[in-house]
Amino acid sequence: MVEFFGLWVANELAQGMVFQNAIEGMVVTAAALAIATTLIKPVVNILLLPLTLATLGLLRFLGHTVTLYIVDLALDQFSVTGFYFPGMISPYLDLPAISYTSPVMAYVAFSIVISLVTGLVHWLMK
Repeated sequence: MVEFFGLWVANELAQGMVFQNAIEGMVVTAAALAIATTLIKPVVNILLLPLTLATLGLLRFLGHTVTLYIVDLALDQFSVTGFYFPGMISPYLDLPAISYTSPVMAYVAFSIVISLVTGLVHWLMK
């Protein structure tokens, strides 16, 4: 459920994730991402531990990036074609438009958004 919410928020904030069969594809992708996060992400995080320690945790999101890429490889219903955030202007906060056509940067950007959303939800559930 948390992964679905993270995918949904990321999909609403930015363009570039493509789901076959709309909501059904998103549900299948969220289930696969939840399973991959539970089973694969700990192994990936252990492999990335030296890099995480060397950067003092700054690149901790790379585990989620690799997990998102593995889910994309495993599923036909889901693909990442790029990342485009149109920006946001409000009286309190201005966020510039961000566009990545490189697949690697798109995975990184979407994994950061999904990680932030799922981390916030997990924190609120405590």
